[in-house]
Amino acid sequence: MNILNNTEIKNKASLAQAELKNLKFPSKKEEDWKYTKISPLNPELYVQAEKHEVDQEIINRNKIEGLDSFKIVYIDGVFVPEFSNYPKDKFIVLPFSEALQNEFYTNVIEDKYGKLVPNEYFSVLNTANVKEGTFIYMPKNTVEERPVEILYINTEQNKKASQYLRNLFVVDDNSQILITTKIQTFSNLDFLTNLVTEVFVGKNSNFSLYKIQNDSYTTHLLDSTYIEQERDSQASIYTFSLGGKVTRNELIFDQRGENINSILKGISLIGEGQEVGNHTLVNHNQPNCESHELYRGIYAQNAHGIFNGKIKVDQIAQKTNAFQQNNNVLLSNKASIDTKPQLEIFADDVKCSHGCTVGQLDNDALFYMKQRGIHENEAKALLMFAFCADVMETVAIPQLKDIVNKIVAKKLHADIDFDF
Repeated sequence: MNILNNTEIKNKASLAQAELKNLKFPSKKEEDWKYTKISPLNPELYVQAEKHEVDQEIINRNKIEGLDSFKIVYIDGVFVPEFSNYPKDKFIVLPFSEALQNEFYTNVIEDKYGKLVPNEYFSVLNTANVKEGTFIYMPKNTVEERPVEILYINTEQNKKASQYLRNLFVVDDNSQILITTKIQTFSNLDFLTNLVTEVFVGKNSNFSLYKIQNDSYTTHLLDSTYIEQERDSQASIYTFSLGGKVTRNELIFDQRGENINSILKGISLIGEGQEVGNHTLVNHNQPNCESHELYRGIYAQNAHGIFNGKIKVDQIAQKTNAFQQNNNVLLSNKASIDTKPQLEIFADDVKCSHGCTVGQLDNDALFYMKQRGIHENEAKALLMFAFCADVMETVAIPQLKDIVNKIVAKKLHADIDFDF
């Protein structure tokens, strides 16, 4: 079943197609796109990816090793049940096409789908073109300790190809879930992925999402996540941008009740010709809420980083506690970072701070370590591990810490095994 067979979703797709006629492809003249490499993101350069077959060994190679998780697997945007292992009783993890065969889930999807998506070119483009996605529904009073692992495999294509992916996560009151996502592309030609995720976090619930972005060098990724939180809830988004050619992350939190905590953390580690942009917005709409935002960037060769973070505090959002920090290390004179932390505050009884740093490795520390017999690559790696520790220490998945550990060591050409 194609999700466009559903009348409500089909109507939203038609409206999005009509709206695209009024929206222009972004330009560097726009402040939000000023520093982004836009031209490789033009959808007119790509065709829709075709479905190919893969074997179990490829799936095994790309899942998180040693993690006991539920798994849902897509090959070229098509759900593959034989590679997936997902619950259907305690809570629901299903592709839209299957969830829409149940009346209750259909009503939930129709009520929530597209509700958080802003009138922004690439998100509207996603709504207009998506054919499948992942629906996760946590009923009230449901706590699941076992993570859900979503894996997208894009196979070798004979043309430049694109993929439109969609997620809808609904976590009802007094519930808890942890999700990981990973996109892995095997095409030697340019590949464009446009992923939109909508998340609804109910009262007194806890939601965590870990994004692993370590795709091949010919890939371009637009990853947009929109989150709405109700009172007494906590939502955490961790973004590990470690690969790909051009990656742009959009992350928007809307706080819709009191005593909410929003956590945004990320690590970017890229090199030759790569670009990662993190664009975040936290809307503090109610009093007595918190947000904690910490992004660390490491840029080698002529890599380019972008950080554009905004915190908005409404006039009624008294007693807001908002923290935002972006720290960056340039490993080369050719590497660069454009960073712009922003505060927009209309309340007077708040505790808000923001800041950014851009620097190089501490040569004195490097000299000290080398004098004690530590090879330069290992010394650099140890300093970078320490630099990332504030982000990594709160990661709840040990196996994911191990993955990031090995990637950092490999990228820094270091023979070292270090635990965060």
